[in-house]
Amino acid sequence: MLFLLLFNLKMNTYQNVIIYQFSGTGNALTGAKWIKEYTYKKNIKTDILAIENIQQILLPDLRGKTLIGFCYPTHGFAPSWLVIKFMLRFPKIKNADIFFLNTRGAFKIYKLMIPGLSGLALWFPVLLFLLKRFKIKGILPLDMPQNWTSFFPPVNKAAVNSLVSRSHRIVEEFCQHIFNDKKYFRYSIWISLIIDISVSPISFLYIFWGRFFLAKTLYASYTCDSCRICEVNCPIHAITIKNNRPFWKFTCESCMRCMNICPANSIQSWVSRIFIFGYLLMIFIVSYLGYSENIWHILFIILFFPFYRLLFLLLSNKFINILFTYTFLTKLLNRYFFLNLNLRESYSSSENIFPPIGKNSS
Repeated sequence: MLFLLLFNLKMNTYQNVIIYQFSGTGNALTGAKWIKEYTYKKNIKTDILAIENIQQILLPDLRGKTLIGFCYPTHGFAPSWLVIKFMLRFPKIKNADIFFLNTRGAFKIYKLMIPGLSGLALWFPVLLFLLKRFKIKGILPLDMPQNWTSFFPPVNKAAVNSLVSRSHRIVEEFCQHIFNDKKYFRYSIWISLIIDISVSPISFLYIFWGRFFLAKTLYASYTCDSCRICEVNCPIHAITIKNNRPFWKFTCESCMRCMNICPANSIQSWVSRIFIFGYLLMIFIVSYLGYSENIWHILFIILFFPFYRLLFLLLSNKFINILFTYTFLTKLLNRYFFLNLNLRESYSSSENIFPPIGKNSS
């Protein structure tokens, strides 16, 4: 018995595991839960903490060697702004290693899997925590089903199941390495390194401008019944109610949680109209006014945000709302159902990772 105990302690390099996660529709959360399932079988104490709920980083009393993990999605080829801020203020911890699990949107066409792209979503945190003098134990880009339903249709259920099963196997392999005193750097990080570097300008544009732009691409269609589920469950409280309809603030992270959990599928995107609006504005400025495209860029930035306010007022008219809604595919497309169900189950979990879903939620 003593031999088995000593053998188990030797195999379990870590006595504590703390996973910090941020998840919109459940991809990163699912990865974190898979790791916890593995550590549960190994009798390793593991906590999953939602970054969105943490105001001050207070670590529990840790005894023994600790592994700290970050599980988070890719937003604009970068970590979301919420995750970046959290990582920047994360303290140095003695006797602790670290790992990163970054989910990115993948597609599947028949039997062909098209992986996502991390960009700086992995390399920025890796460099940051190397500067903080942490020992990097593992790096895993995880190709879960894409959930950016304002831009792309979700993959079908069969493809979702296939991608999730593949990801589960990869996380299992990841755990077998890092919890047996080995490092695990997924080979795909080296294959896509050149592309990740090449898209880094997009990451900076997203962080410093694009995320504000995307925050204003969502609206509630005429089917909205003011249930306020989107407001209650927004991870960063970026949705407020005006005139009994949701209004998105600049702090929106475009995590797609609201769009995918809406019971009536009322939340739509008008991103296609932004390009039409911008294109018409460019033609008018360049062709009719004779100004350069630089003037167009400046005017587009200036006019876009007040235009959203005007649009919000116009969409309060049911006829205009119906006309607007039925001229874009998000009304016709499905949502991310598979992991949406997984996410809904998490609302009632004992870990209280997300607030409870429902009209009477507190």
